[in-house]
Amino acid sequence: MRGTVTEIPACAGMTKKVYYMPYEDNWLKVQDWIVDKMRNCDGALIPLERDGWQERQEPELDYQYILENASHTMIRFKKPERLIRMIVRIIDEQVKVTHTAMLLYDGSNKFFNIIDSKGEEGLKIPIGFLRITLDNPLVRMFKERHNYRLSENGVLEYKELLDIGQKDEDIKKDKDLVNLIELVVRQMELLKANVCIPIVYKKELMGIFVLGKKLSNIKFTRQEIGFFKTLANDVAMALSNAHLIQNLQEKVMEVHRLYEREHSLFVHTAISLAAAIDARDPYTHGHTERVTRYALAISEELEDLPEAEAYKNFKETLHIAALLHDVGKIGVTDSILNKKKQLTKKEYEKVKEHSITGAAILYPIRELGDIAKEVRAHHERFDGMGYPDGLKGEEIPFVARIIAVADTFDAITSDRPYRQKKMAEVAVQIIKDNSGTQFDPVITSAFLLTYRKGKLISAV
Repeated sequence: MRGTVTEIPACAGMTKKVYYMPYEDNWLKVQDWIVDKMRNCDGALIPLERDGWQERQEPELDYQYILENASHTMIRFKKPERLIRMIVRIIDEQVKVTHTAMLLYDGSNKFFNIIDSKGEEGLKIPIGFLRITLDNPLVRMFKERHNYRLSENGVLEYKELLDIGQKDEDIKKDKDLVNLIELVVRQMELLKANVCIPIVYKKELMGIFVLGKKLSNIKFTRQEIGFFKTLANDVAMALSNAHLIQNLQEKVMEVHRLYEREHSLFVHTAISLAAAIDARDPYTHGHTERVTRYALAISEELEDLPEAEAYKNFKETLHIAALLHDVGKIGVTDSILNKKKQLTKKEYEKVKEHSITGAAILYPIRELGDIAKEVRAHHERFDGMGYPDGLKGEEIPFVARIIAVADTFDAITSDRPYRQKKMAEVAVQIIKDNSGTQFDPVITSAFLLTYRKGKLISAV
């Protein structure tokens, strides 16, 4: 076959002859056609329909964005189960797989349980249906860290496991590992799992991601596998935090229950002690119980005041101090307590010692150190003329000032060996008349308000 010769300008007035063969033009056209077809045929020589080509395209996901959003969301969850449901939902919605499940370790029962699962009917694993024990081959593979011999990132892919024992000579020599791989393959077949990702925190296997194949039937990319692994690491950290918070809350509740139990026992002990003291004097029987009720009723009008809020537990301090305010009478002889005539000056001075004695009894008890100062001061007067220390005004502990009013009200409205009880109205007037001298005006106002509301009469 002959070609044509064409002369083209060269340099310095010279021309150059170029030979063109006829088939070269045709070959270039064929080459362009092949390249064009390969672009439109997904690498095949048989053309595909344009619609079919579009279906094989997968939208690229911004995995970094998904991870960042997931990480921020994980912080909000305090319960592991809710966190798991959120992660399974993310994978189901974003990655588009036939089914997704997560197994979480139950430390109390020593097995892995499916906490959440999503997917197509017939593929989705029912929640709670499957429990995997610690001797399960899949669990053993991850706990014994053989997965890192099979995969750089520790993720197990079903298709990779099928022939890895034949490809890798080192693995082929390890018969135990080959046998374990075969058992893992069977386990993944039962789960219809395409990929299994361990959730590990500080070398402890906390759970396992189980993923079916992609709805598109396209193999998971390295980027997607990396996404799953990073997500699993984030989940492991979040699960660890959630477990820590849950354990802390359980400990707090346990301490609270213990405190309530011991506090209840302590209160009943205080009541029993107060009742035993009251029983020594038939005229003051029930006195402690009534004073406590009056004091608590008055405190309802005072609990918002700064002086009340200054107490770590205002109501509790008042309750215990009122119960124990006369505990020092244990040091007063029966002959004085039961005397039917008016006390002599000497006897009265002996009775006055009960506030000091009571405080001395309570001070050595660590939990009652604050109560002791209230007991010591419950006979102080607002004008500084009381006993035993002559405290004045706000020098007197706030709780002691409340008990002083409640104690006086009960003393006036109760029978004594040397006089009969007086009407409540009379007692109220006496306390009102002594406001600012014997009693704190603020406490007196609260007492009067409580009385007008009928709370003191109902407490009698």
